[in-house]
Amino acid sequence: MTKPFELTASEAIKLIRNKKLSIHEWVLSCFERIKEKEDVVKAWIYLDEENALKKSKQLDKQKNNIALGIPFGIKDIIDASNVPTGFGTPFYKNNIPARDAASVAVAKQSGCVFMGKTVSTELGHRAPGLTTNPHNKDFTPGGSSSGSAAAVASMMAPVCFGTQTTGSVIRPAAYCGVIGYKPTYGDFDKSGILPNSPSIDTLGLMTRSVEDLSLFRSILLEEKIVKPKNVDLKKLKIGFVKTPHWNKTDLSTQTNLETFVDTLRTDKLNIIDLNIDALISEADKLHLDISGYEFKRSISFERFNHYDELSDQLRNGRLNDGYQVTNEHYKIALKKLNILKHETDLIFNDIDMIITPSAPGEALEGLGYTGSPMFNTTWSLNGNPCVTLPLFKGDKELPIGCQLVTKFGNDNQLLDYANTIMNTYLK
Repeated sequence: MTKPFELTASEAIKLIRNKKLSIHEWVLSCFERIKEKEDVVKAWIYLDEENALKKSKQLDKQKNNIALGIPFGIKDIIDASNVPTGFGTPFYKNNIPARDAASVAVAKQSGCVFMGKTVSTELGHRAPGLTTNPHNKDFTPGGSSSGSAAAVASMMAPVCFGTQTTGSVIRPAAYCGVIGYKPTYGDFDKSGILPNSPSIDTLGLMTRSVEDLSLFRSILLEEKIVKPKNVDLKKLKIGFVKTPHWNKTDLSTQTNLETFVDTLRTDKLNIIDLNIDALISEADKLHLDISGYEFKRSISFERFNHYDELSDQLRNGRLNDGYQVTNEHYKIALKKLNILKHETDLIFNDIDMIITPSAPGEALEGLGYTGSPMFNTTWSLNGNPCVTLPLFKGDKELPIGCQLVTKFGNDNQLLDYANTIMNTYLK
């Protein structure tokens, strides 16, 4: 018999509407799952169990909210009122905001149940937290939204928030074997979230079903609930993009993706091998300059007041990148980015969807490095919507994701395509 914590949000809501499950039972089951798995997975930095269970009982009496008590967690660079926001650092453990981030406020108002804060890497950069990969504790869960990916993969929560400046939603979702979604830039409000690179930062979601993504997207947009449709994939023009980083991808990822694309061709889908290496290489350079310059400014307080407490990975990473960029150089990069976005739009005038790796391979062994975002940079910089689907397993029996990308603003179409692929090709 399926336990409540195993349910996707959409499945649980159907049972609640049919009076076969209560919101309190669902939320309680998730916390029981946390108690079972958390000692090894270490996905959470703060749990708000007492308030969550109290809220679930209140919602059971109301039964008039659209979300019907969806339990959710948020990355610990996102504010929730009256609970700590530590930003993945030891020196902010007593930082307790008085207000919710806009996305959290909207979710709560819609009847979702806030469970707690998931582990983030330091200031949303690369220095890892304590979280392990739920499939093998000796492997990284990815980052920077490490706790959110691990919590969803462990069935501790059906939905968690992450953020992405380069690959911080897509990569950990791929490593942990869940569905990760980075929407079109600007779709989800970012107030109350630690800025990393404001021109690029995007709030994203992790779930175990595409239907849950569509549901929560509708909630955060405060619009009518949209359900993903099955579409005729044969009517699409699909580009297979290996990128200039293909030779840095492990053999298992290459084989799985190429076999999948061959299967699509066999099924008479219109697949073209699309070479946009020059555009991706330009995006890599621009991202380095723009994100570095903005990150240096965003964490000015921390670099002036806590520099010695920052990790070498942060000081020698994006922060150091920022020191190399002048304001004049930054403005030139922004102008070049406008041109790049136009060129990317032109590609999607002729292509409905791109298939490309989510990450260079399976999760890496060890917890000291969260992996490379090389396959995510272009789409984060350009603001395109993308989703990673857990379609494959690698040689180490760890998940491998398949990344789908569409034109700026075509999020509903992207989720339709993702839903159809999951229903058709997930083994």
